[in-house]
Amino acid sequence: MSVYNERLQRLGRRAAQLIDDAENLDEATRDLVYLAVLAADFDYQVKNGGFGQLIYNLGRERLEQCDGMLRAVGAPVASSFYVRAAMRCAEDLADFEQFMADFTTPTEVGRDLTALSVEYLRGDTSFDDEIAEFLDVVDARL
Repeated sequence: MSVYNERLQRLGRRAAQLIDDAENLDEATRDLVYLAVLAADFDYQVKNGGFGQLIYNLGRERLEQCDGMLRAVGAPVASSFYVRAAMRCAEDLADFEQFMADFTTPTEVGRDLTALSVEYLRGDTSFDDEIAEFLDVVDARL
């Protein structure tokens, strides 16, 4: 059994294939495709390396997209932890810049993101549980 949500990862791969033809999709389907891809990436990144890995791999440009995705898919617990992670990064921009420049160099931001990730992953509400309804919609529409 995988630590990753296999259904979400499968749907994310299916959605990623549709991105190449995004201009031919209606707006609602296109939005669903992008949400599925972002949700699958969130699941993979957080379970693989925590919020630090997620933020590092998303880059500054996609941080807001992740926040919007978490709200859109109905994941308030994941969203609250993500917001806490983003706020922690904003508290010490110099340390955050160092973190983003070299993910392997220890920083206070990196250590705090690791602790936050452990708290999230040990919590009572999993991302899998939060997005079950969203996955049903994606499964039916894609």
